[in-house]
Parts: sequence; C-alpha cells; structure tokens
Amino acid sequence: MAKVVGVLKQASAPTLTPTGQKSGARAVDPQDTEVQVDGKVNPQSVKQAVRNYVKALADKKEAEEKAAEHAEVLRAYAGELRAANAVAGDYQKTYRVMGERFNKEQFQVDVTQSDKWNPIKGVDLKKLRADKGPVIFDAVVEEETTISIKEEILKNRTLRVELSKALEAALGVEGIKKYFKKETVFVVKEGADKKQYTLPAPEKAVLEAGFKQVSDSVKDATVKVD
Repeated sequence: MAKVVGVLKQASAPTLTPTGQKSGARAVDPQDTEVQVDGKVNPQSVKQAVRNYVKALADKKEAEEKAAEHAEVLRAYAGELRAANAVAGDYQKTYRVMGERFNKEQFQVDVTQSDKWNPIKGVDLKKLRADKGPVIFDAVVEEETTISIKEEILKNRTLRVELSKALEAALGVEGIKKYFKKETVFVVKEGADKKQYTLPAPEKAVLEAGFKQVSDSVKDATVKVD
C-alpha cells in the first residue's frame, strides 16, 4: 500500500515544455514529497530514475541513428548482389549477411527486399500513364479502388443509424453513392520486386518515374555458437 509523506506542493516557478512553452504540469521533487510503498522509500533512487530514463532515451536515439547508418551499408551490399544475380536469372528476396563471430555469437542479419512501392510525391500518375502509354503503364501498374464511409456520416448519429439500417438490406448503386466515397489509386502490381530486374526498358521507366520502392528490411539474425 502506498502513502504520501511530506507536502504535495507546486514549484514556485512555472513549468515549461522543452520548447519553452508554459506547461500545466506540476513539478515535484522526491526529496520534498516522498511516496512510500509498503513502508519503503528511496527518494534518491527516484531522482536517479529520472536521469537514467532521459539518458536511456538519448542513448536509444543515438543507437537507432547509428543502426540506421549501418543498415544502409547492408542494404546497398545486398541490393547490388540481388540485382546482379537477378539479371542472371537467380533472384533471391532475402540474403543472410554473415558478420563476425565473437564471444560465442555469430553476428548476422537478414536483408529482405520489399514488394511495396509508394507513388513519388508530386508525380501525376494519370499523366504518366498517358505519356508512357496505357499498354506499357498497365503492364506493371494497376488501379485499386477502395470505398470508405464519408466523414460527415461518422459524425452524424442520425445518419449512422440510417446507414446501419440500410446495410441490413441490399445496397443499390444510389445507396453506395449516398453513404460512401469512392477512391481509385494506381498501385504497382505484385511481384515487381523480382520482375523489375528483367522488365523491358519502357515498363521499368514507369516504375522509376512514378514510384519509389520501400527500403529493404534489415533484421538481426544473430545466433549463439559454441
């Protein structure tokens, strides 16, 4: 059971956010306001926990930045190897890149190519289709249509109830138009991760001009060894 020892008090100076804005938080010092749990309390450990927590976050950020730099080296290595082999008819989606063996550990990572492609920002894909020609464009890209509920329906209880009743019956074309919004987008066809290496130049140009492939994933695959 926990109990507070001391006085709960607000700091004399207003608390600020990291950007210097006024904060609604209440500052409390464990040395002034102790919280006992089962009769045990260590204000200094709480103060140390604050420092350790903030430092751990900073260390994590630095570690993630360094890991990202190393991952780019691994992506470049696996990417060049994959491309050379794929052109020769030997496509491999995932490469296990072997690292050093140290302290009974075999360091290694799996570098896996993604088959996800994002449209390049600012590129008019309809215009690109017209410029490259529908036959060439459609060889590697297809249209994907999604239907979602309009925001005004979600915010209006009366319309939501009406929609629920309507969905119980078969919705006609007019019902779809009333309750849903329709969106059609261009997406790269499945399997382009492998096919891109042997595509004819015109089709490959479509991918390069309109889409950016998602980066390879890099995952730790280190194992214990004798």
